[in-house]
Amino acid sequence: MPEYPEYVHKTLARAREEGQWHAAQSDAAGLCFDVLALFPDCEEAKELVYELFCDEWTIYDNRVAVQQNIDEWDDRPWQQRRRLALSYRFMSRWDGKYETKMDRGGPKDVRKILDDGKMELLGAYCLGDEECTDYAWSIFADAIHKAKDPQSTLFWIGWQYADLGFFADAAEALGELCSRFNDADARRLLAEVVWWRDNAHRIPWIPPAGDGSRYDRMIKQIDPNALTTREYIQRTRNENQKERIAPYRPSIDKQLANLFNRSIPDKKELPASTLVDWSFLDQDDGQPGELPDWAKRQIKRLERLKDDDDVSKEMIEHMIQTHKWTRNIPPPSTPPRYDPNEPPFDPSEFLGDADLDLDDDD
Repeated sequence: MPEYPEYVHKTLARAREEGQWHAAQSDAAGLCFDVLALFPDCEEAKELVYELFCDEWTIYDNRVAVQQNIDEWDDRPWQQRRRLALSYRFMSRWDGKYETKMDRGGPKDVRKILDDGKMELLGAYCLGDEECTDYAWSIFADAIHKAKDPQSTLFWIGWQYADLGFFADAAEALGELCSRFNDADARRLLAEVVWWRDNAHRIPWIPPAGDGSRYDRMIKQIDPNALTTREYIQRTRNENQKERIAPYRPSIDKQLANLFNRSIPDKKELPASTLVDWSFLDQDDGQPGELPDWAKRQIKRLERLKDDDDVSKEMIEHMIQTHKWTRNIPPPSTPPRYDPNEPPFDPSEFLGDADLDLDDDD
């Protein structure tokens, strides 16, 4: 077993201490990633991040936050990546450092090229066209070749991949950066994205990966004329080809690709044990139901708006129609644990006194 300096053990002990309190798991995990940036093989740090993420209130809060963007029954593959990307943004406590590290648009001399690459990534992230990822990398490679500052360019590309949930690609770009330059910030970001790459399959608040079949079943009950997963991807791909600077060309010959596919076994990833019983997703009857608690709270806040009643009514109606099929997530039965050394949380600082009674009305 490797021997680590004393400060590593102290840092992990501090992470454990801080991570027992409500909403402190992200900061505690950040300490673990600080350790992994220096000692990538530290198994205790890796497992501690997972333990922190298994806190029942962390699971609940993230399920609710992700659900406001994607229904849990939506098992289209790109929606799974979006869940991971959103979760990464929610839980990362290092994102603000990018502001001081670089301009969010990337180095100015290759910014147009980087923006073209990002638009391709968004085609996969938002629209499900996986061909876009291949095209994106060829554009990013051109930016790296032409950049006056390849170090900053590689960092921007690595961060962009991570921000959109492409953790394996992020690790490749940042690994290349770290092999060429002595960059502590890149090592820190690399440690985080490698953990997310290796543990994406067991993030406890994310439903098991699917192929879109559950979505197809649900959406046909909601709207018989809606596109299936396969039809949606094909339409998206046809539209993407019209918008590209040049048509996408595979980087590997089609016959050779087929040869690889036949020779490499299709290894199915075993599902990880989960703290959430996701069986309810396959038992869903596809019928509209009662709105989730978070949607009810938002509607109550909208009802209190006096500036523009018509806008409020329109937003409320849109929320009701959108979330008829969004299933409520019950909170944990045990109350959250707060650090006794911290001052009590005062919701009025953020919500105002008028909103404090919203939860009491449920």
